[in-house]
Amino acid sequence: MYFQDCKTLDQAKTLFRTLCHKLHPDKGGKASEFIKMQTEFKAFKPSVSYDSDKDFNYETFYNLVSLFDGLQGIKISFVGIFIWLEDIDKGATYNQREAIKSIIIDKYNHARFAGKKKAWYFSPVDYTQKFRSKKTLEQVKSTWGCKSFQSKSNLQLN
Repeated sequence: MYFQDCKTLDQAKTLFRTLCHKLHPDKGGKASEFIKMQTEFKAFKPSVSYDSDKDFNYETFYNLVSLFDGLQGIKISFVGIFIWLEDIDKGATYNQREAIKSIIIDKYNHARFAGKKKAWYFSPVDYTQKFRSKKTLEQVKSTWGCKSFQSKSNLQLN
């Protein structure tokens, strides 16, 4: 109701501050309206619409996925700006760890192992970690979105 016209988080924050001054009980507003507005703000997710295929280069993507061709029993997941490698077959990433470490992706750091998530990942070179996430890999996937492939002889989108 309050934030339906907002496209970005910055717009929502600006509107939130304005509404706080109007709806706060100390400023003459109703507590129920203020609480309702706060709840909507906490649930707000930006609905920025853009053409994601506009800057997408299919050849670059194909070349990126083909870097993982030699690996077997591994699921490749594109989660936000990260690339994750997970086991399909138990121990597949451990047995192929040297091959995973040898993969070099332009504009990405070398492969790192996330012990709590039990998966390898590649992060962008300019990415700076703000804090250690306690989320599981499945929670990260649901937050940022995920496209996954299997590293068998024929790649399949999950």
